[in-house]
Amino acid sequence: MISLIICSRQPDISQTLQDNIAKTVGIEYELVIIDNSKNIYSIFSAYNEGVRRAKYPYLCFMHEDILYNTQDWGRKVLEHFQNEKVGLIGIGGSHYLSKYPVSLLSWKLAERNKLYSFNYIQRYDENRKYKTEIFNNLQDGSVEVVAVDGMWFCIKRDIFEHTSLKFDEKSFNQFHFYDFDISMQIYALKMKTKVVPDILIEHFSTGSFDKVWYDNAFIFYKKWKDYFPIAIGLDLSEDAIKNLEYELVMKFIQSAVNLQDDLQRQLQSIRKSKRYRLGQFLLSPINWLKK
Repeated sequence: MISLIICSRQPDISQTLQDNIAKTVGIEYELVIIDNSKNIYSIFSAYNEGVRRAKYPYLCFMHEDILYNTQDWGRKVLEHFQNEKVGLIGIGGSHYLSKYPVSLLSWKLAERNKLYSFNYIQRYDENRKYKTEIFNNLQDGSVEVVAVDGMWFCIKRDIFEHTSLKFDEKSFNQFHFYDFDISMQIYALKMKTKVVPDILIEHFSTGSFDKVWYDNAFIFYKKWKDYFPIAIGLDLSEDAIKNLEYELVMKFIQSAVNLQDDLQRQLQSIRKSKRYRLGQFLLSPINWLKK
């Protein structure tokens, strides 16, 4: 009854994850593995291919570096979708989307304003030893959010079949903002997106904010600019939103400056390397002829 769609860096997912799913899902399921070992898919095109191959009415999009800690979690997915207004569920998500291209740039800012709700276990690899941190700020059951985190989320299949819902592989071609973009499509369809408290997952990697992330951030915010800012599940006055927007854009600018500085340091390091100097020496006759 549930199709698990995974874009994998290998021809197949690990045996550990296969065994974990089989022991915990609790309902009939299928694995739809998109082999991206040759890097021919973006996450958008991979998930669209997964939707085409899937046969069950509930679709679960998941990373391959997770493990389930909840028994019969598949049954719980079905229960959450008994509410016909719910179109998407996840285990972490944002209550607020700014009109500026920002995301998880400041946990202190997010926690102070209660911008995110989440329920998962994060493992960090430090010196080849995993450090565990539990994120859970859900108190009164599932909560409505604007957008979910992409490590794990589920959508009803019939929404793909009867609406324009689709992972936007035309606008995006990398591995960022697929989760926020599909969430915004659900929002535009006037359906609800929720973070649920009764499915606990371990996640074994962390995200990164590189140049590709920033490039896709601008694509995302240009596409949905007429909708922002959006606040769901937050009690914010107009003044509070203005102050929040100011803080977020300042964080974004600082983050972009830091990225630029890092790129400049990398470039300087390359220019000082023996290989670079050798390459310049070998190219000097060609450069002289061009002049």
